[in-house]
Amino acid sequence: MRRALITTAAALLATVAVVSATVHRAPAAEAPTVAAADSTEGTWSIDARHGGPDRLQLNLMTENSVWGNSIARADLDGLPAAALTAAASTPVSFRIDREPGVFEFDGTFREGRGSGHFRFRPNRQFPSALRSLGVEGTDDVTDRELMHLALVGASAEGVRRLSGVGLGTFDVEDVMKLFIFNITPEYVREMRALGIAGANTVENVVEMRIHRVTPAFVREMESLGFRDLDREELLRMSIHGVNAEQVREMAAVGFTGLSADDLVSLRIHSITPGYVRGLRGAGFEGLSADDVTQMKIHQVTPELVRELAALGFRGLDRDDLMQMGIHGVTPERIREYRALGFQDATADQLLRMRIHGVTPQFIREVREAGFRDTSPDALVRMKIHGIGPEYVRRNR
Repeated sequence: MRRALITTAAALLATVAVVSATVHRAPAAEAPTVAAADSTEGTWSIDARHGGPDRLQLNLMTENSVWGNSIARADLDGLPAAALTAAASTPVSFRIDREPGVFEFDGTFREGRGSGHFRFRPNRQFPSALRSLGVEGTDDVTDRELMHLALVGASAEGVRRLSGVGLGTFDVEDVMKLFIFNITPEYVREMRALGIAGANTVENVVEMRIHRVTPAFVREMESLGFRDLDREELLRMSIHGVNAEQVREMAAVGFTGLSADDLVSLRIHSITPGYVRGLRGAGFEGLSADDVTQMKIHQVTPELVRELAALGFRGLDRDDLMQMGIHGVTPERIREYRALGFQDATADQLLRMRIHGVTPQFIREVREAGFRDTSPDALVRMKIHGIGPEYVRRNR
């Protein structure tokens, strides 16, 4: 179980940079128990040129993990401000105090960039503090896990506050997730106050936080008429990038009263106002959001409609165009058929030829076998009944 937890923790820590989870400085803890032989160590780097005036980008690398995140300058105890801008290589020693343990850093800085070696001194009393708060799985917490807990800013006070909002029983992995993704009691209470059912487990609130389902997002959707959305609907909308701008853009092209699923589908298939206007400009009025989505799925574009019209196929309806798209009756393929002499083939004939596998190669082979004046319908019948070039040559 411990190995699985370490693996999970490493994966979660790798996600921190993606979701920009904020690491907070924890309240001071009792002096950590130090055992140099069992500490975790590796290399560090800081780029002071990024992160803003009050924050720095800190990266830690050990034998089997990499961690990177923005951290407050105030958390780097003992790092002189002058070292960050020094033109010459300047030796530095500083530390980061966390309840699960202390990070000690040695190295150098030059022109805003620093690097060196770090060692983590674990506080082996921290698991006992978690155990006293009801956290499960604290009997065999490793130093590596303590380092991961320290990296995400886990604290006994933070756990105590979270344990009071009804998220069920925690284990050490849950604590890791809650602090990585900056789950606060305020976030949980606000989501519940907005009527979001399911904000009652660590897994559910972490999933919402990862996918940016925030109180602000819920209120924005409500202001646009999307009330009483459940957690799954909100997740789908946020995951696929549904936002107020999209709702307003779709309303501007006449798509009002859409459901959450409609908006998600439009976003998945990259339906833009420009695409809708293009279809209308090509003669397709009165299309619903579902009509437009189906046309996009089957690659019916305004450009395709214009190309087909230039080839003489005007007045095709939506279903005709979608069938042509499904079966690959493209302008390129139409030109291939015409080059073989089928200048007058109708859209239906071309469609049937494609459906039944009457390819340009098949036509050429049939002609080489002696059938030079075969019509599209005759070619389809031959294909349906298995009459091909080999059959003709064999019977002759």
